[in-house]
Amino acid sequence: MSQLQINHETPRPAGTSSEHPKQLSLPLPLSPHTTLHIQITRLETSLLVFLTTTDPSNSAYLSALGSFVYAMPNRFQVSEPLSTSLYAVPGSIDFATRVAKILARKTGNPAYVGCSVVFGGATVEEEIQGVKVAVDTIIKAIEED
Repeated sequence: MSQLQINHETPRPAGTSSEHPKQLSLPLPLSPHTTLHIQITRLETSLLVFLTTTDPSNSAYLSALGSFVYAMPNRFQVSEPLSTSLYAVPGSIDFATRVAKILARKTGNPAYVGCSVVFGGATVEEEIQGVKVAVDTIIKAIEED
């Protein structure tokens, strides 16, 4: 008698991720009371990332939608990815654009980045460190897949 094997996985449509989104949280090194939250979805041809921060001093406030940026590798100048803001909020557009461009350059794939990161009263060094931590964490999570 032969064994019947049942596949409980439903087929995924083309262009969807092979796994559920990864969700990560980590404290920012130069702002230990601020937590960076990252959600990463690796799609078949692109990367979808959402970033936000939480701070105990602002826990009563809801996070705004933030900016949404699309970046893609530049075939003619590899070191300068192309990007456009799909939705721009002044407080988060620069952070979102930097992260999207770096991810597009490092992965060689288009990147969509949603960002409601808030660095209230932060120094330039803290924001630069935030970009570095976000990108390093995302790249590491992608490589683990």
